[in-house]
Amino acid sequence: MTGSSRRAGSDGERDGRLPVSLRRIATSPVTLATFALLVVPFGLGWFETRLFSPLALPGYLIFTIGTAIGNAISPRLDFWVYWVPFLGGTAGIAAVAGFGYEWWCGRRGGDSSERL
Repeated sequence: MTGSSRRAGSDGERDGRLPVSLRRIATSPVTLATFALLVVPFGLGWFETRLFSPLALPGYLIFTIGTAIGNAISPRLDFWVYWVPFLGGTAGIAAVAGFGYEWWCGRRGGDSSERL
């Protein structure tokens, strides 16, 4: 027995590969709030026009940019197809926001796992 048994991290957090685990990023309140803020107001306005509010503007801009790119690539797609890249893009933006928040919390004080 060498006595130097290294405990493997469950998802890369403990062995130093990632500063913040993917599970913590995905379940971070900032990630969930950002995703909800981008999708819910725009989704409500998409279902019923009178429910459009100024909170839907960021989601509307992301959807418009995605629609323009998608229309340039393949102009014959139905309009509902653009929801798939919209949801993927907003999930990516929310993950980046959640990673930034968790990274910032990790820099502020030692172990932030007790806060979640």
